[in-house]
Amino acid sequence: MSEAYKKQKIDSFDYYDPPENYQPPVQQLDQSKVIEAYKTLIMLKNHMFKVNLLLSHEEENTTIAELKNIKDELLLAKEAQEKEIASLQKTQDNLFSVNRLNGEDIDKLAKAYHEQDRKWYNAKLIQIDTEEQEADIQFIGYQEVVKMHAIFIKVQPIPDNKLFTVGQQCEAIYSSDGRYYLGTIEKVTEEGYHIRFKKNSNREIVPLIYLREAKKQLNDSKKMNFEEMDEFQVPDNLKYLPTDNEQQRQAKKKKIKAMKQTFKLSKITKYAQEKQSSWQSFSQKISTLKPDLGQKAETIYRQKCDQLKE
Repeated sequence: MSEAYKKQKIDSFDYYDPPENYQPPVQQLDQSKVIEAYKTLIMLKNHMFKVNLLLSHEEENTTIAELKNIKDELLLAKEAQEKEIASLQKTQDNLFSVNRLNGEDIDKLAKAYHEQDRKWYNAKLIQIDTEEQEADIQFIGYQEVVKMHAIFIKVQPIPDNKLFTVGQQCEAIYSSDGRYYLGTIEKVTEEGYHIRFKKNSNREIVPLIYLREAKKQLNDSKKMNFEEMDEFQVPDNLKYLPTDNEQQRQAKKKKIKAMKQTFKLSKITKYAQEKQSSWQSFSQKISTLKPDLGQKAETIYRQKCDQLKE
């Protein structure tokens, strides 16, 4: 971050936590045009929100029809703007946020984009202007409050408190530098979660929004014992939350799809392992009676495996 910010930094650990979903802006593009295109998209979405709000309360048929026409035009404009953004940045991936801010986002955790560093840092939402789609944010670990447009702010979902219990390891944001570090939950009170950080045994009380599952636990969830499962079950950390935005839902959807494929392959492997010895025994037995029957048995077995893979 800039020197002005660095001067306010307190007792920072020598540790770098790469921001999630960070994609550095594509080189050799007109970043000012890209930024304006994103702002236009947010403006269209904000207009759409207002129209939907009016439709939910309007009773006059003539006005309802007029609002629906406006909504259709906004939808077309939004789709055109999304194509324009993809064309400008030469990628379908979103370099900035495409979600509008709302009043309920105040006091939530966010990833805020620092234009000078071209990186996303953990920040807290202090105040939101829903009309202008701007917010006052404070980078965690720094005193200064900065005003930013919605495209530079990715509001983070509130974690499920069921995932964090006393004695459990987790990752928590250290208030001095705004980065995540491994720690242990020692106590849970009305004040928050009492964390003892593993790095230097420092203790802090942090809110729920500063917590996330430890990477080791996330990796363990990826290594679920599918062989013991009769049917696929979505792990808690990938279940959709009401606070998830579209990008977060799509990310979870991709992970769930990959896990389902792994589950299916594990069932095929288990089936193969369970049947292999019996098929081999059967093949050997019938081959003594008629040589080509052993080959037929193996063919049937392969066909069954192929059917399971489809």
